[in-house]
Amino acid sequence: MRTTRHYVLLHPEDCDAPHSLDLRPGGRDDKKVTYLTEAFAQNGFDENHSALVGYPLGGRIQLLSGTHRLEAAKRAGIRLPVTIFLRSYVEAAWGTERWADLIQDVPVKELQHWDVGENTDFPGLDERIDLTQEGTYSK
Repeated sequence: MRTTRHYVLLHPEDCDAPHSLDLRPGGRDDKKVTYLTEAFAQNGFDENHSALVGYPLGGRIQLLSGTHRLEAAKRAGIRLPVTIFLRSYVEAAWGTERWADLIQDVPVKELQHWDVGENTDFPGLDERIDLTQEGTYSK
């Protein structure tokens, strides 16, 4: 049984990259980030492209994908679409056939949007995203 996936729009500053980048001028990562930054600044995030994937960790979102897009979004000043899974689900999926489903590329236009609460009583982003709604992490 397959359920609907959702995404939230997050400030890049609320996310941690899955790996580092080599951003030396003219380097491969720098060129890709520069290209993405220009595209994001002109058009925002293209809904035909895949949402990033992550899970809550320490009041932030640990991304499993999208290091270049994260850096470009920071530079362009836009929010990123991220599909959020529970950390326990991510850990249980690691090394199993569920992993491919978890990190699959799903265009944003095929996902449903959820708002992130702006309640300042809860400092951690993970406390402002309701992961109890059906479809967020079930298959």
